[in-house]
Amino acid sequence: MVSGAAIAYMIDEVKTILSIQSQVAGARVGNSVAAFAMERLGVRVIQLPTVLLGRRPDHGAPGGGPIASEMLASMVDALAADALLGEIDAVLTGYVGAAEQVAVILDAVARIKAANPKALFVCDPVLGDEGRTYVSEAITDVVLGRLCTQADWLTPNLFELGLMAGRPLEGLAQARDAAKSFGKPVLVSSIRTALGLGNLLAAPTGDWFCETARLPRAPKGAGDLLSALYVARRVRGDALAIALEGATGAVFDVIVRSMAADSEDLLLPAAQEVLNDPVTWPRARYTELV
Repeated sequence: MVSGAAIAYMIDEVKTILSIQSQVAGARVGNSVAAFAMERLGVRVIQLPTVLLGRRPDHGAPGGGPIASEMLASMVDALAADALLGEIDAVLTGYVGAAEQVAVILDAVARIKAANPKALFVCDPVLGDEGRTYVSEAITDVVLGRLCTQADWLTPNLFELGLMAGRPLEGLAQARDAAKSFGKPVLVSSIRTALGLGNLLAAPTGDWFCETARLPRAPKGAGDLLSALYVARRVRGDALAIALEGATGAVFDVIVRSMAADSEDLLLPAAQEVLNDPVTWPRARYTELV
Protein backbone atom coordinates (compact mmCIF):
# COMPACT_ATOMS: atom_id res chain seq x y z
CA MET A 1 0.00 0.00 0.00
CA VAL A 2 1.37 3.43 -0.99
CA SER A 3 1.53 5.89 1.89
CA GLY A 4 0.19 9.43 1.74
CA ALA A 5 3.74 10.77 1.99
CA ALA A 6 4.83 8.63 -0.97
CA ILE A 7 1.90 9.85 -3.04
CA ALA A 8 2.74 13.46 -2.19
CA TYR A 9 6.36 12.85 -3.22
CA MET A 10 5.31 11.37 -6.58
CA ILE A 11 3.01 14.32 -7.24
CA ASP A 12 5.83 16.73 -6.42
CA GLU A 13 8.10 14.91 -8.87
CA VAL A 14 5.71 15.35 -11.81
CA LYS A 15 7.01 17.99 -14.20
CA THR A 16 4.79 20.69 -15.68
CA ILE A 17 4.95 22.16 -19.18
CA LEU A 18 3.00 25.20 -20.37
CA SER A 19 2.13 24.59 -24.02
CA ILE A 20 1.21 27.72 -25.99
CA GLN A 21 0.04 26.59 -29.43
CA SER A 22 -2.89 26.36 -31.79
CA GLN A 23 -6.08 24.54 -30.87
CA VAL A 24 -7.94 22.97 -33.81
CA ALA A 25 -11.13 21.15 -32.93
CA GLY A 26 -11.18 18.77 -35.86
CA ALA A 27 -7.48 17.94 -36.29
CA ARG A 28 -4.50 16.53 -34.42
CA VAL A 29 -2.16 19.50 -34.65
CA GLY A 30 -0.78 21.99 -32.12
CA ASN A 31 -2.04 21.48 -28.59
CA SER A 32 -4.29 18.61 -29.68
CA VAL A 33 -1.07 16.72 -30.41
CA ALA A 34 1.31 18.16 -27.85
CA ALA A 35 -0.83 17.91 -24.72
CA PHE A 36 -1.96 14.35 -25.38
CA ALA A 37 1.57 13.15 -26.15
CA MET A 38 3.31 14.87 -23.24
CA GLU A 39 0.77 13.65 -20.72
CA ARG A 40 1.28 10.08 -21.94
CA LEU A 41 4.92 10.57 -20.94
CA GLY A 42 3.87 11.46 -17.42
CA VAL A 43 4.19 15.22 -17.75
CA ARG A 44 1.49 17.60 -16.56
CA VAL A 45 0.44 19.99 -19.33
CA ILE A 46 -1.18 23.41 -19.03
CA GLN A 47 -2.59 24.53 -22.38
CA LEU A 48 -2.97 28.07 -23.69
CA PRO A 49 -4.39 28.44 -27.22
CA THR A 50 -3.06 30.99 -29.70
CA VAL A 51 -5.91 30.28 -32.13
CA LEU A 52 -9.21 28.44 -31.88
CA LEU A 53 -10.16 26.85 -35.20
CA GLY A 54 -12.74 24.34 -36.31
CA ARG A 55 -10.54 22.67 -38.90
CA ARG A 56 -7.16 23.01 -40.58
CA PRO A 57 -6.89 26.02 -42.92
CA ASP A 58 -5.67 23.83 -45.80
CA HIS A 59 -9.14 22.24 -45.81
CA GLY A 60 -10.83 25.59 -46.45
CA ALA A 61 -12.32 28.25 -44.21
CA PRO A 62 -11.28 27.03 -40.75
CA GLY A 63 -13.77 28.94 -38.63
CA GLY A 64 -12.74 30.60 -35.41
CA GLY A 65 -9.61 32.72 -35.37
CA PRO A 66 -6.69 34.05 -33.30
CA ILE A 67 -7.00 34.63 -29.58
CA ALA A 68 -6.85 38.37 -28.81
CA SER A 69 -3.62 39.29 -27.06
CA GLU A 70 -5.63 40.84 -24.20
CA MET A 71 -7.48 37.56 -23.67
CA LEU A 72 -4.25 35.58 -23.78
CA ALA A 73 -2.74 37.92 -21.20
CA SER A 74 -5.79 37.56 -18.96
CA MET A 75 -5.41 33.77 -19.04
CA VAL A 76 -1.78 34.11 -17.95
CA ASP A 77 -2.94 36.40 -15.14
CA ALA A 78 -5.43 33.73 -14.07
CA LEU A 79 -2.67 31.11 -13.92
CA ALA A 80 -0.63 33.51 -11.80
CA ALA A 81 -3.58 34.11 -9.49
CA ASP A 82 -3.73 30.37 -8.84
CA ALA A 83 0.03 30.38 -8.07
CA LEU A 84 0.75 28.05 -11.00
CA LEU A 85 3.56 29.99 -12.68
CA GLY A 86 6.15 28.76 -10.18
CA GLU A 87 5.15 25.15 -10.88
CA ILE A 88 6.00 25.37 -14.58
CA ASP A 89 9.26 23.66 -15.56
CA ALA A 90 9.19 24.56 -19.26
CA VAL A 91 7.26 26.71 -21.72
CA LEU A 92 6.81 25.25 -25.20
CA THR A 93 5.54 27.62 -27.89
CA GLY A 94 4.33 26.59 -31.33
CA TYR A 95 2.01 28.23 -33.85
CA VAL A 96 1.48 31.95 -33.16
CA GLY A 97 -1.88 33.32 -34.25
CA ALA A 98 -1.04 37.05 -34.31
CA ALA A 99 2.13 39.08 -34.05
CA GLU A 100 0.76 40.92 -31.00
CA GLN A 101 0.70 37.66 -29.03
CA VAL A 102 4.49 37.48 -28.90
CA ALA A 103 4.79 40.28 -26.33
CA VAL A 104 2.30 38.45 -24.11
CA ILE A 105 4.19 35.17 -24.51
CA LEU A 106 7.52 36.74 -23.61
CA ASP A 107 5.98 38.47 -20.60
CA ALA A 108 4.59 35.11 -19.46
CA VAL A 109 8.01 33.49 -19.89
CA ALA A 110 9.62 36.28 -17.83
CA ARG A 111 7.07 35.88 -15.04
CA ILE A 112 7.51 32.11 -15.03
CA LYS A 113 11.29 32.39 -14.84
CA ALA A 114 10.99 34.90 -12.02
CA ALA A 115 8.87 32.38 -10.11
CA ASN A 116 11.03 29.39 -11.12
CA PRO A 117 14.54 30.37 -12.27
CA LYS A 118 15.15 26.82 -13.53
CA ALA A 119 12.26 26.98 -16.02
CA LEU A 120 13.12 26.63 -19.70
CA PHE A 121 11.69 28.39 -22.72
CA VAL A 122 11.49 26.19 -25.83
CA CYS A 123 10.43 27.75 -29.13
CA ASP A 124 9.15 25.64 -32.00
CA PRO A 125 9.08 28.33 -34.73
CA VAL A 126 6.06 27.02 -36.63
CA LEU A 127 6.44 29.13 -39.77
CA GLY A 128 6.38 26.78 -42.73
CA ASP A 129 7.72 23.67 -44.44
CA GLU A 130 8.60 22.28 -47.84
CA GLY A 131 9.89 25.62 -49.08
CA ARG A 132 6.94 27.82 -48.16
CA THR A 133 5.69 29.77 -45.17
CA TYR A 134 2.11 29.52 -43.93
CA VAL A 135 2.02 32.52 -41.61
CA SER A 136 2.07 36.24 -42.33
CA GLU A 137 5.28 38.21 -42.77
CA ALA A 138 4.54 40.07 -39.53
CA ILE A 139 4.33 36.80 -37.58
CA THR A 140 7.46 35.45 -39.27
CA ASP A 141 9.42 38.58 -38.37
CA VAL A 142 8.40 38.63 -34.71
CA VAL A 143 8.91 34.89 -34.21
CA LEU A 144 12.39 35.05 -35.73
CA GLY A 145 13.32 38.37 -34.18
CA ARG A 146 11.97 37.87 -30.66
CA LEU A 147 10.86 34.34 -29.77
CA CYS A 148 13.80 32.55 -31.38
CA THR A 149 16.37 34.96 -30.00
CA GLN A 150 15.08 34.69 -26.42
CA ALA A 151 14.38 30.96 -26.33
CA ASP A 152 16.66 28.60 -24.40
CA TRP A 153 16.05 25.76 -26.89
CA LEU A 154 14.81 25.76 -30.49
CA THR A 155 13.03 23.01 -32.44
CA PRO A 156 12.71 24.11 -36.10
CA ASN A 157 12.38 21.93 -39.16
CA LEU A 158 15.09 22.37 -41.81
CA PHE A 159 13.11 24.97 -43.77
CA GLU A 160 12.49 27.02 -40.62
CA LEU A 161 16.15 26.75 -39.64
CA GLY A 162 16.93 28.26 -43.05
CA LEU A 163 14.63 31.17 -42.27
CA MET A 164 16.41 31.62 -38.96
CA ALA A 165 19.82 31.49 -40.66
CA GLY A 166 18.77 33.76 -43.54
CA ARG A 167 19.63 31.25 -46.28
CA PRO A 168 18.23 28.02 -47.77
CA LEU A 169 19.75 24.89 -46.28
CA GLU A 170 20.24 21.38 -47.60
CA GLY A 171 21.58 18.30 -45.90
CA LEU A 172 23.13 17.46 -42.58
CA ALA A 173 26.35 19.47 -42.89
CA GLN A 174 24.59 22.75 -43.67
CA ALA A 175 21.98 22.10 -41.00
CA ARG A 176 24.66 21.46 -38.40
CA ASP A 177 26.64 24.58 -39.29
CA ALA A 178 23.53 26.74 -39.10
CA ALA A 179 22.28 25.20 -35.86
CA LYS A 180 25.65 25.58 -34.14
CA SER A 181 25.71 29.30 -34.97
CA PHE A 182 22.91 30.01 -32.48
CA GLY A 183 24.91 28.91 -29.44
CA LYS A 184 22.01 27.06 -27.83
CA PRO A 185 20.46 23.57 -28.14
CA VAL A 186 18.67 23.22 -31.48
CA LEU A 187 16.63 20.20 -32.57
CA VAL A 188 16.33 20.26 -36.37
CA SER A 189 13.81 17.95 -38.03
CA SER A 190 13.09 16.87 -41.60
CA ILE A 191 16.67 16.54 -42.87
CA ARG A 192 16.68 14.33 -45.97
CA THR A 193 19.22 11.50 -46.02
CA ALA A 194 20.00 8.49 -48.20
CA LEU A 195 18.01 6.35 -45.74
CA GLY A 196 15.06 8.67 -45.26
CA LEU A 197 14.59 11.56 -42.84
CA GLY A 198 16.77 12.55 -39.92
CA ASN A 199 16.64 14.76 -36.84
CA LEU A 200 19.72 16.63 -35.69
CA LEU A 201 20.31 17.72 -32.11
CA ALA A 202 23.03 20.35 -31.97
CA ALA A 203 23.94 21.14 -28.36
CA PRO A 204 26.91 22.64 -26.53
CA THR A 205 27.66 19.22 -25.02
CA GLY A 206 27.65 17.39 -28.37
CA ASP A 207 25.78 16.90 -31.61
CA TRP A 208 23.62 13.86 -32.28
CA PHE A 209 21.84 12.63 -35.40
CA CYS A 210 19.00 10.14 -35.60
CA GLU A 211 17.19 8.94 -38.72
CA THR A 212 14.40 6.66 -39.85
CA ALA A 213 13.31 5.27 -43.21
CA ARG A 214 11.48 7.57 -45.61
CA LEU A 215 7.72 7.17 -45.64
CA PRO A 216 5.42 8.09 -48.55
CA ARG A 217 3.77 10.84 -46.54
CA ALA A 218 3.30 12.18 -43.04
CA PRO A 219 0.07 13.52 -41.55
CA LYS A 220 0.03 17.13 -40.43
CA GLY A 221 1.18 17.59 -36.86
CA ALA A 222 4.23 15.31 -37.00
CA GLY A 223 6.55 18.23 -36.24
CA ASP A 224 4.39 19.30 -33.29
CA LEU A 225 4.54 15.73 -32.02
CA LEU A 226 8.33 15.50 -32.29
CA SER A 227 8.90 18.75 -30.39
CA ALA A 228 6.44 17.77 -27.68
CA LEU A 229 7.91 14.31 -27.15
CA TYR A 230 11.49 15.57 -27.10
CA VAL A 231 10.76 18.39 -24.65
CA ALA A 232 8.71 16.13 -22.36
CA ARG A 233 11.48 13.53 -22.29
CA ARG A 234 14.15 16.11 -21.51
CA VAL A 235 12.07 17.82 -18.82
CA ARG A 236 11.37 14.52 -17.07
CA GLY A 237 15.10 13.76 -17.06
CA ASP A 238 15.97 11.72 -20.16
CA ALA A 239 19.51 12.20 -21.51
CA LEU A 240 19.98 14.09 -24.78
CA ALA A 241 20.50 11.06 -27.02
CA ILE A 242 17.77 9.01 -25.33
CA ALA A 243 15.26 11.84 -25.72
CA LEU A 244 16.18 12.22 -29.40
CA GLU A 245 15.93 8.50 -30.05
CA GLY A 246 12.66 8.05 -28.19
CA ALA A 247 10.97 11.02 -29.82
CA THR A 248 12.18 10.09 -33.32
CA GLY A 249 11.09 6.48 -32.99
CA ALA A 250 7.70 7.33 -31.53
CA VAL A 251 6.88 9.80 -34.30
CA PHE A 252 7.83 7.20 -36.92
CA ASP A 253 5.64 4.56 -35.25
CA VAL A 254 2.65 6.90 -34.98
CA ILE A 255 2.96 7.88 -38.66
CA VAL A 256 3.18 4.22 -39.72
CA ARG A 257 0.05 3.35 -37.75
CA SER A 258 -1.79 6.38 -39.10
CA MET A 259 -0.88 5.46 -42.68
CA ALA A 260 -1.94 1.85 -42.13
CA ALA A 261 -5.36 3.13 -41.08
CA ASP A 262 -5.42 5.45 -44.12
CA SER A 263 -5.88 8.38 -41.73
CA GLU A 264 -5.12 11.95 -42.70
CA ASP A 265 -4.60 12.76 -39.01
CA LEU A 266 -2.18 11.30 -36.48
CA LEU A 267 -3.99 8.46 -34.74
CA LEU A 268 -2.73 9.29 -31.28
CA PRO A 269 -5.33 7.49 -29.15
CA ALA A 270 -4.95 4.29 -31.18
CA ALA A 271 -1.15 4.54 -31.14
CA GLN A 272 -0.67 5.96 -27.66
CA GLU A 273 1.27 2.95 -26.37
CA VAL A 274 4.22 3.81 -28.65
CA LEU A 275 4.54 7.40 -27.42
CA ASN A 276 6.45 6.36 -24.30
CA ASP A 277 7.63 2.95 -25.53
CA PRO A 278 8.22 3.11 -29.29
CA VAL A 279 8.63 -0.13 -31.21
CA THR A 280 11.13 1.59 -33.47
CA TRP A 281 14.19 2.79 -31.56
CA PRO A 282 16.70 4.38 -33.99
CA ARG A 283 20.17 4.88 -32.56
CA ALA A 284 21.50 8.42 -32.33
CA ARG A 285 25.17 8.96 -33.14
CA TYR A 286 27.62 11.81 -33.09
CA THR A 287 27.42 13.72 -36.36
CA GLU A 288 31.18 13.39 -36.84
CA LEU A 289 30.56 9.70 -37.45
CA VAL A 290 27.90 10.23 -40.11
